[in-house]
Amino acid sequence: MTSPAPVDAWEQVLASAPTALPSQTPTWLRCVCAVEGYEDVSRLYETVDGRRLVLPLVRRPGLGPILATDFGLPVGWGPGGLVCDGGELRPEDVRMVVADLAQRRVLSTLVRPDPATAGTWDAVVPASVLREERMTQTLFLDGGFDEVWRKRFRSDTRNRIRRAERAGVVVERDDEGRLVAVFHQLYSESVDRWARRDRLPVPLARRLAARREPHRKLRTVAAMLGSRCRIYAAYHEGRPVAAIVVLLGETTAMYWRGAMLEKLAGPVYANYLLHKTAIADAVDAGRTAYNMGDSARVSSLALFKSRFGAVSQDYASYHFERMPITPLVQHVRGGVRRILALRPVRE
Repeated sequence: MTSPAPVDAWEQVLASAPTALPSQTPTWLRCVCAVEGYEDVSRLYETVDGRRLVLPLVRRPGLGPILATDFGLPVGWGPGGLVCDGGELRPEDVRMVVADLAQRRVLSTLVRPDPATAGTWDAVVPASVLREERMTQTLFLDGGFDEVWRKRFRSDTRNRIRRAERAGVVVERDDEGRLVAVFHQLYSESVDRWARRDRLPVPLARRLAARREPHRKLRTVAAMLGSRCRIYAAYHEGRPVAAIVVLLGETTAMYWRGAMLEKLAGPVYANYLLHKTAIADAVDAGRTAYNMGDSARVSSLALFKSRFGAVSQDYASYHFERMPITPLVQHVRGGVRRILALRPVRE
């Protein structure tokens, strides 16, 4: 095992694993470190038969190993998990890595694998390891866009896309960072709507959003990923009403961020046209899957994604801990949410 994983070796592994997600690359890890102030503690493993595996991991600097919490990856940065030579993750690979993580002296290690490898992880990780159940949705693009349009998009989805076009919604695509400011404008206005929905004081919601999604985050990603970071903005009557951010891997596109002015974007179905445009572009670029990210199983967001034909995939994040830190944190957060829910919402 070598840590941090040498970038050249990591890139060689990725070259033989075309289905790896955009969030499993060394460039993405550098984005995380640049924006959040983490340090790279990724791990390169070599098996007895010469195969190599990379586990993306980051850590807050300045903490000794005994107090360190490693993330693969932090909240808001997508899945990490193992990338391996040939792209085929074997049970013995996971077993080896789990044994390594379990014996480390760090306080906690969070691993959020690629959902496509969920079955392999679930079969090997011991029941004693804390699991956080998740659900993601992926649209498969094989057969070309005409096949996706006719057989995977629901008929009401196709109708809503046509209605958006008739309403005069126009989509602009950017892979040079020009639309970063447009996205942030929409995101800032979305925060207030989410605060009211979640019964949070708006000033508090804005402070939390500024920490979770600082302006430098998307700027850094757009600059470092270049043409592999695409921002799509939908305009109606000359005004931006919705935007999404899509990341490109070798064969996978990944919807990463979205924001909208609900009262303006909803009636003209702007988000439907945004995703249709991004999906068509992904097909044209030779991608075979469009990962639409995690959702609560029963939610309007999950329903929206299913309308495009996205298939649900259950998976889990795993917490390897020397002490039960995560249950304590979850209990405290739940208490704070309950207190806030009882308070009147104030601007």
